[in-house]
Amino acid sequence: MISPLDTYLGWDKPEHFTGCRRPAWDVGTRTERDEFRRGGGDPQRRHSCPDENCGHGPRYDKLTVRLVCHSCGSAYVISGEQTGTDTRTAATTTAALGYGLPPRQTAGLLLWAGHPWLGGDGWGDELRGGELHDFVVTRPKVKAVTQDVVVGQITQSRGGRGGVVWTALAVPDPQGQFGYGQYLRWAHANDGRGRGGSPLRSVVAAARWIGARLAEQKPTAELAAGGAR
Repeated sequence: MISPLDTYLGWDKPEHFTGCRRPAWDVGTRTERDEFRRGGGDPQRRHSCPDENCGHGPRYDKLTVRLVCHSCGSAYVISGEQTGTDTRTAATTTAALGYGLPPRQTAGLLLWAGHPWLGGDGWGDELRGGELHDFVVTRPKVKAVTQDVVVGQITQSRGGRGGVVWTALAVPDPQGQFGYGQYLRWAHANDGRGRGGSPLRSVVAAARWIGARLAEQKPTAELAAGGAR
């Protein structure tokens, strides 16, 4: 399962040269079938994988992605192999990625959809309460999710009797005790079952809980004034 933060953070964008007047990318892909691996002077050297279910071998399909800006002249060439399993090209939609969907305004916050559960194919929707996504949370008026604007995260879980509950993390804090191993650590957490606050049985309830934790934070100016006394 991909975390909602993985959908938005940790991605690099290709850069245009300084002063580009009309920044836009001309994107193309090219697949070269049945290429030989080359190295050590022997184009047909032995190359295999010990996993019998992996097709990794001496021949492969090479995929190249080319990005060109005709305005500033910046260009990128990205190449890799298509194994048919772990690495491949897939034509998909924003609904199947989460990324690219418009944010949902809830409880005065914006909820940005993460990668859908089970690929977003609709299977088992009733088991998830009709919700396909986990969410990254920002304040209103945010145009794009970056690490500095994230204020919370909402993920689906299960209650003691198997019902859907929603866990919530709020207020990024480098020294926070929650979220070890993630892109962000957090000052507050609610497991949706009653630990950390009231049980959270809906996305709206989780968003309201995050909003309440944000409201508890003192404004930066007030903190600075207090420290100067």
